[in-house]
Amino acid sequence: MTQPPLVPPLKCQGIKTKLVGEIHALARTPGFHRWVEPFCGSCVVAFNIQPKKALLSDSNIHIIRLYQEIQSGNLTAAAAKSFLEEEGNKLRMNGEPYYYTVRERFNARPTSLDFLFLNRSCFNGVMRFNRSGKFNVPYGHKPQRFAQAYVTKITNQIRRISEVISSCDWTIVPLQSE
Repeated sequence: MTQPPLVPPLKCQGIKTKLVGEIHALARTPGFHRWVEPFCGSCVVAFNIQPKKALLSDSNIHIIRLYQEIQSGNLTAAAAKSFLEEEGNKLRMNGEPYYYTVRERFNARPTSLDFLFLNRSCFNGVMRFNRSGKFNVPYGHKPQRFAQAYVTKITNQIRRISEVISSCDWTIVPLQSE
């Protein structure tokens, strides 16, 4: 890969961004017709390899829902920009208590936009859920988190991911547990 890696809009611990060049070189081996990634996480590998046909899955339903909504066009870069600007202003004005308001709202009725907001405003972008499936990461103490440049960066990531997903035949589904 000669270009910098494509970075997903979600921050994840253990993301493989620094490894995608090597993985891409290995994946260029002829003979496979469908890329299958049962634990896709942030999807950084698939976004950079860009197989024409893929099955992407993960046990984190919120990650899967976010990418399904981007794939279907229900979550657009413009919608994310508007949401993050508005929520970022509320965070700037109200600080930590507002973060916990959004976290409670997400835990009661999860949405992909709230998930993205929490992921980008929580402590170190950690993605952690308790045994009841509730997002429980504390506030990241950066009320200025959603400056215009940061929102633009996230928006551009969503726009590029949308372009990649729409040009490929990908199935994105939650990992089924038995």
